Amino acid sequence: MKSFIKLIRVYQWTKSGFILFPFVFSDKLFLVASDPFGYSSAEIILKLALAFFGFSFMASAVYVINDLKDVELDRGNPKKQHRPIASGKISPVSAVIMAVFLCSAGITSAFYLGKEILFIFILYFLMNIFYTYLGKRIIIVDVMTIALGYVLRVLAGAFVIYVEASPWILSTTFFIALFLGFYKRFYEVRTSEAEDLLGGVYVPETLRSFANVTAALSIMNYSIYTILGPHSAANLVWTVPLVVLGIFRYYVLMQAPEDVEDGNPSDLLLADKFLILTILSWVALCAFLILYFQNI
Repeated sequence: MKSFIKLIRVYQWTKSGFILFPFVFSDKLFLVASDPFGYSSAEIILKLALAFFGFSFMASAVYVINDLKDVELDRGNPKKQHRPIASGKISPVSAVIMAVFLCSAGITSAFYLGKEILFIFILYFLMNIFYTYLGKRIIIVDVMTIALGYVLRVLAGAFVIYVEASPWILSTTFFIALFLGFYKRFYEVRTSEAEDLLGGVYVPETLRSFANVTAALSIMNYSIYTILGPHSAANLVWTVPLVVLGIFRYYVLMQAPEDVEDGNPSDLLLADKFLILTILSWVALCAFLILYFQNI
């Protein structure tokens, strides 16, 4: 069982938390908070839960397919040779069955949630198949593909509860995801030999510059959203310092990436107490401000 949990990367499901962003920044939050046991609230929570797990199942199916494709490469990699398929703990046939099951579970949940969610799930799956077989070998395109996956999560979260996905939230999500993606690549080139990709090769200096640009765009976009967005009256501008704090924490970790056990942003989110506290504080403050000023 542990091998299958490791295979589907349950810890990566934290990425599906982006599905909740449209809910936090919508009037649905006030509806659920004011009547948490009502029928409408229960329906919203159920749909968000189905979207969260459905998207997570689709993502896990992609991880299994990726491990199946790269099994020979993983066996020759000191860091990846212990993955369930590469180590032989799970057979390729069992992995294929798991991938089909996960994908079917995700698609089934999408059928219940509506055609828009089904379209997003299928688009996400196809986009990641492209990434697995070609996209991750193309410089810049690899990180942009990953970032678009985060944007699709936010779109799914908006469609599932019938709210508009603000362009500011979508653009901020995209830039933050780019920042996290370039951070991961920075970790990889600092801790192992850089790979030759189509279009060039990543070097630490370039990746640090990319991180600087995307971090600045993330902070700027989010700041403008808090001032001009639909919740401008909620004084969300007070949450900007927490966003800056979280991003700067990654910069601190970038100073010595070799000291970090795993540079995956999702792993750091679960392992770094500073980041956990910052993100939870940000979510709590956003919810409080929106609910407080919605009720005035």
